[in-house]
Amino acid sequence: MLYALLRSIAGIALRWFYRRIDVEGLDRLPRDAPVLLVVNHPNALVDALLVGWALPRRVVLTAKATLFDSRPLARLLSWVGVVPLVRSSDVRAATGAEGTIDPRRNARAFGALREVLRRRGAVVIFPEGISHDNPSLAPLRTGAARIALEARDEGGVQGLYIVPIGLTFERKEAPRTRVLVQIGDAIALDRWSVTGEGAVAALTEEIDARLRMVTQNYATVDDASRAASLSALFAALFRSEPSSVGSARSLRLEVSLARRIEDARCALARGGDDHLRARTDALLRSLTTFEERLALHDVALEDVTVPAAGRHAAPFVLREAWVLAIAGPVAIWGTINHWLPFNAARMIARRSIQSASDPAMRTIVAGAALVLTFYLAQGALVALVAGWIVASCYVLSLPLAADVNFLLRERLTRVVHRARTYLLFRSRPKLREQLQGELQRLRGEALEIEQLLHESRVSEAV
Repeated sequence: MLYALLRSIAGIALRWFYRRIDVEGLDRLPRDAPVLLVVNHPNALVDALLVGWALPRRVVLTAKATLFDSRPLARLLSWVGVVPLVRSSDVRAATGAEGTIDPRRNARAFGALREVLRRRGAVVIFPEGISHDNPSLAPLRTGAARIALEARDEGGVQGLYIVPIGLTFERKEAPRTRVLVQIGDAIALDRWSVTGEGAVAALTEEIDARLRMVTQNYATVDDASRAASLSALFAALFRSEPSSVGSARSLRLEVSLARRIEDARCALARGGDDHLRARTDALLRSLTTFEERLALHDVALEDVTVPAAGRHAAPFVLREAWVLAIAGPVAIWGTINHWLPFNAARMIARRSIQSASDPAMRTIVAGAALVLTFYLAQGALVALVAGWIVASCYVLSLPLAADVNFLLRERLTRVVHRARTYLLFRSRPKLREQLQGELQRLRGEALEIEQLLHESRVSEAV
């Protein structure tokens, strides 16, 4: 019961901080088999909340043992079923010890996790061992491999799977951005044949390879930033019609494009056709120039295809007016009731930031605590005045009003921008024709270059 309650609260808090969260590959998650979920760790506590909320199965989480130093937090984590793991870095920091740390320090924790797997449960572990801001996976620790092999060989766990899960954030520290949760291909331990002294290292290497297939990995922060910008640009470039007003597109397309862009960059870096490299550089320069021209006119790339015919205006205005009339009062209600706890959480999140994961983690945790406190206080006050039935209805209306508030504000922003573009195109039809013509040219050039790159890779493989 407590797990279900906390999972629901986490889901609401995550939805309020991030604009859209997509889960890909749920069909790859075994339903009834014991599973060890190995997850990358870019965003501290938020990563655990995401996995627990995104997966339909109940999961047992692991966390660094230092979190259990606080008695109240230790009690809460124990109630939820979190298993503490002692990290070697924490041992060195606490004792100043150098060299090899006793590998048996987590024997009790591993035993508890084996028992969960024996009951065909699901265990989450972050094999990097740390949460970090690096643009690539950190070197994996061997804990996940040792847990899996010991569960199979010593614990008698049959049908065990290791399932990689990749978390990709558009901007993990920024509110109202997007997240993609990707579930990769599982490793069936019953069919894992490597044994002996090298078994742990070999399995750790395989886990690393599977995790890299569902995460983005770059040599530098600049490389990661460049790939993110280009993937967002190409995603907008190939959208044939503007997205639905106010709806956020999935991050899936950008992640897919980022991988294709990185493959193309690596192919061009290895050498090959100088003419193709020159065409690619020219396309990127043209895209930059096109973006600058659009910014000059305050036109979004996805709005270049907005039709300028008069018959499109009335349905657009009528539809948005109805949305505003119906949802507007609810959104105002949500703003009034959440202004104080939301802003207090943001103030807490901005204090002494040491990592890019701090704002999201602090805002979500502080926001959830403050919102619940305000709900209880408001509910109690209403109950004194109007009774518990009215108070219950009042409190239940609050999260819905907050959702509507977020959605309507984003929708209004897009409505205003598209309306401006429509009026601009109506008054300057030649500009519209020029922009749409340039858009078509850039699309065609990008498709030709991608085809040539594909042919080049095929010829290299042969």
